[in-house]
Amino acid sequence: MSAPVAQLDRATDSGSVGRAFESRQAYFLKMFLKARFLLKKQIIFFVVFSLWLLSPNFSVLLEAKTLPVFPGQNSAGKFYRVLRVVDGDTLEIESIGEVRLIGVDTPELYHPLKPVQFYAREASEFVRNLVANSRVRIEYDREKIDKYGRTLVYVYLEDGRSLNEEIIRQGYGFAYTRFPFRNLIKYKKLEAEAEAKGLGLWANRGLDEFRWILAQKTVPYEIYELANNLWAIRYKNYVRLRLKTEELEKELLNLRQWTNEFSDRDLEKILLENGWLRVSQ
Repeated sequence: MSAPVAQLDRATDSGSVGRAFESRQAYFLKMFLKARFLLKKQIIFFVVFSLWLLSPNFSVLLEAKTLPVFPGQNSAGKFYRVLRVVDGDTLEIESIGEVRLIGVDTPELYHPLKPVQFYAREASEFVRNLVANSRVRIEYDREKIDKYGRTLVYVYLEDGRSLNEEIIRQGYGFAYTRFPFRNLIKYKKLEAEAEAKGLGLWANRGLDEFRWILAQKTVPYEIYELANNLWAIRYKNYVRLRLKTEELEKELLNLRQWTNEFSDRDLEKILLENGWLRVSQ
């Protein structure tokens, strides 16, 4: 009787092994199909991402499906009235509010931390003559809002010209290349052409701007070379000593901000707290 029992046990074990084997087969098949599905999704994502990088037009179409719709975004022929020219690169437009021109940087006229800059009034007047009390068409790029809450736009005049391009082409502003945008290469080329022609900001190879700065009687930042490849900065009767080369630029940027932001009393406090020394005149 023991043999049949043993045979029955072996048969039972064989059946369990068979079912376990089939279960593992089903499991690996399921994992294979899942992996193939994920791989397919990754390939699709890679293709879409590549097209987005290579084709500005494709990126605009893609974002139109995923980003909020802005006024006038889907009505290319619609025109809006310009209510106010804030400065050379900022306007106020009906139904939209304050807008910032994409890819353009004009000299500062009302910056809270900077004084009025050379050619700022000329740039504002140039834009005002082109768009004041007129209608313009707008387009968007990848980014729609800047950190100040302004809508980022390309502005087109009623005659079809691009305001963004005209500002750079005529030498009233620079190509703003800090952030990517679809016309970046074109705008850099326009800036180079304006510089080569000596237009506006580029007149007289920059000497006009230097003379203008001297006429403002602005207190200069003085830089001195010290021993061991170290540097010193002097501003009025304050000095910052023994700066390494890589520290020099950062300290100049700090000084530039502080001198425009603080009163004389607060400026003295911030300088002394940041390693500056007070010296006699």
